[in-house]
Parts: sequence; structure tokens; C-alpha cells
Amino acid sequence: MSDGSDGAGGVGGGGNGNGTSGTGNDASANDAIGNAAEALGQAVDSLSAAVSTALGSMTDAMGIDGALGQIADALGLDAKDLEGIIGAAVMGAITGGLPGAVMGVVNGLLGGSLSEAARSAVADNLPTAMQPFANFAIDKFAGQIPGANTSLQGALSSLAAGALTNGRTPDIGDLGAVARSLSDVQSTAKGVMDAVTRGDFASAADAVASLDGALQGQFSQARDIAANVTASFAQGHDVYANGGHGAYGNAVEQLAVNTTRLLANR
Repeated sequence: MSDGSDGAGGVGGGGNGNGTSGTGNDASANDAIGNAAEALGQAVDSLSAAVSTALGSMTDAMGIDGALGQIADALGLDAKDLEGIIGAAVMGAITGGLPGAVMGVVNGLLGGSLSEAARSAVADNLPTAMQPFANFAIDKFAGQIPGANTSLQGALSSLAAGALTNGRTPDIGDLGAVARSLSDVQSTAKGVMDAVTRGDFASAADAVASLDGALQGQFSQARDIAANVTASFAQGHDVYANGGHGAYGNAVEQLAVNTTRLLANR
């Protein structure tokens, strides 16, 4: 397992559309989340290890698309079912049950938020000649995180459609809490990325190195904060935000708490 606009109204609209057009994929992914981890249970240590390997060293060599294909083959699933935020939840569930599914969703949302914030900051602050190199670094970063290349609106639409809650449409209050906390994560992430890209860089290489370091560092911090929330949930405790992490970290913690509460109501 070591390894969130007053958004409610907008999310609801997106969710209805997604639920209508993507019913087949949602149902298939929902079956995977609801049944694969439970059916395979603790007896599939080798499969869990294979998934972890695919998400680790294989993504370095093959990219996330290649890793997803390998995992889908191992599970007997269509690789399409492992794309986006739903696939992130499926893979998390396989290796960590429902807490793992929560962590998979949160990681995808965090990676997507940082990527979007970085792209916006690059466009606003870096010289035009440096932007293609910076955007390539952002693409590479997002490509290593399952679900991070999904649009955040698309991810919220999947939640709204019930794709990750066994087909049950989430309570609008729970969904709105996730949307609001995700908006806070986006806003604070933009502030962080703006600060990083406003430097006076001597070369594109310097700009890329600074940006990549910030992306990796912020994601690592965010993942640790979220992992503490899901660890508490896995131990049967109620989850809540303790704070004390700074503006970005506090927003991340609240997103993890709200996502946990939403997915726990399955």
C-alpha cells in the first residue's frame, strides 16, 4: 500500500453524461474493482508482486501504457479497463484492497493536479523556447502515475457515475467535498509550480531540472500524506484531516480524507 466552482453542480452534470456513454467500460471496471481483489484475495501474492513490478521498473522502460498492458494480460482484462482513474483504482485494489483503491484514485488525482498546474505555470512563466522541453518533462512525469493523464473533470465524472462505488451514485455531499478539495489542491499546486517556474534560468536544461525536481518532490510529499490517511482507514479508524502540512499538504490531506469517505460508501 506504500505505495478532492462549487464543484458539486458541475460534477453532477459531467457524471450523468459519462454514465450514459461509458456504461460498458464502467461496468467492466466496476466488476474488476468489486470482485478481482476480493476473489483473488490474499492468495495472489505473486500477482500482487507482478503488478508492483509492472508499476515500478517496467514503467521506467516501457511507460505506463506498456505496464498496463502487462497487468491486463495477467488479470485477463481488456487493457482499456485499466486506463484512467478507474484503472488506478483497480490496480490499487489488487495490491491493497479498498484502501489501495483509494490510494490509487488519490495518486491519480494528485498527479493530474500537479501536471495541470505545471503546464499552466510553464505557459505563464517560461520563455517560449523553453516550453516544449518543460512540457515534455511534465508528460514524462504524468506518464509514470496511473490515472494522472486523465482529465480531472473526467476523473470526477467517473466518480459521479458510480464507477468506483459498485454502481451506486455517490451522495452529492460526498462528491461535492471531493470536488472542492480537489479544487483546493489544484489552486495550491498552481502556486507551487508558479514559484518554481518564475526563476531566471540560464538554459532550458536548468528549467527542466528545477521543474522535474519540484514535481517529484511535491508528489512524494503528497503521496506520504495520503498514505497516512489510507493507513488509518485500513486499520479501521475514522479518517480526518490533522493539518499542519502547509497549504498544499493540507489540501492534499483533505482530498485523501474526502476520497476515502466517498469510496468507503460502496
